[in-house]
Amino acid sequence: MSSLRRIAIMAEMHGRDLTRRHVALAMLIVLPLSFYLASRGSGGRALVAGGVGMAFAVAGATLFSILSSSEVDQRLVLGGYRPLELLLGRVLFLGPLGSAIALAFSAVMVLDLGPTRPWLAVLGVEAVALQSIPLGLAVGAGVPKELEGTLVLIGVVGMQLAVEPQSLVAKLLPFYGPQELISASLSEQGAVAGPLLLTIAYGLGLLVLARLFVSRRVAVTRHARIGSAP
Repeated sequence: MSSLRRIAIMAEMHGRDLTRRHVALAMLIVLPLSFYLASRGSGGRALVAGGVGMAFAVAGATLFSILSSSEVDQRLVLGGYRPLELLLGRVLFLGPLGSAIALAFSAVMVLDLGPTRPWLAVLGVEAVALQSIPLGLAVGAGVPKELEGTLVLIGVVGMQLAVEPQSLVAKLLPFYGPQELISASLSEQGAVAGPLLLTIAYGLGLLVLARLFVSRRVAVTRHARIGSAP
């Protein structure tokens, strides 16, 4: 079986698993929407809060996907799958899913608030969604259980929303680039290329980290056969 075929099978398998958890997915989507509605009176700040808060939905779905199938992943590795194929299969399904959620979120917020550059607001929210996938993969592969992983996501996204955007802490967090894009959509000025490149670099770094964690997680110890020659 070709590598592309194995990746496609992984995408289909995890898509079926997530669609069965529709209640959890609905709750993940309602959470960032509540952030937006709670801060709606603050104008542009609501756009940033809703856009960055949407990371809970996509990163949470990614986290559930990887933690709910750790035993299956080990069996797949025994059957010939590579750890990278396990990751890319999830990305193949979660990428379009996250992009669709981001498009719906950004459409609601843009129509409601009317930012100066609506296309940039949509781009920023899409960047949040796509950044959330490698973050969820890295956290899911690096922690043992859903509770710990959920707490990590709450900490990362919560800090991104709580700290001042120009502080050093904010610049070290994964959603600084997308946050800058969303903020720039509120005026005629504001950098676009720099935040985009930072987002891409951070996302690639998280994917590499997730790859290392997954290899350790699904590592299979192979023992010599009994009676074989030393």
